[in-house]
Amino acid sequence: MKTISLAAVLLALSAGAVLAQGAPGARMDANGDGKVSLAEFKAARVGMMLRADANKDGKLSKTELESGMAAMRQGGGQGQGQGGGRGGMMFGMLDANNDGFLTRPEIEKMVERRFQRSDVNGDGALSATELAAMRSGGMGGRGGGGH
Repeated sequence: MKTISLAAVLLALSAGAVLAQGAPGARMDANGDGKVSLAEFKAARVGMMLRADANKDGKLSKTELESGMAAMRQGGGQGQGQGGGRGGMMFGMLDANNDGFLTRPEIEKMVERRFQRSDVNGDGALSATELAAMRSGGMGGRGGGGH
């Protein structure tokens, strides 16, 4: 349950905008080789999450995270259904050091875990099929069945 909720936060903030164009992951594929490496995935996902950093202090507060999720829902991005009291619980799970903020290292760790779960064939890159499965809400990857 923890990993499903954490992945939902990440998707809510980044997947809609990053994957909206053409083939799944087209904007993340910086070198144009048709697949997304961990470095490409990390750059795109961490960047998208940190765009919610309203005061530009390099970390996300719970309020900034919730505002970013709300903006994604309003803009037609993924993240619908992430309301209710779940935002606080998910924030707490991401905030590894319990300081009330999500720092870049905490976000990067979550992104790396998401990449590993989504890399179903274990080749170190995400194919269009793996990205499409992630976009549609499938957990993909080892140990990630349904919802």
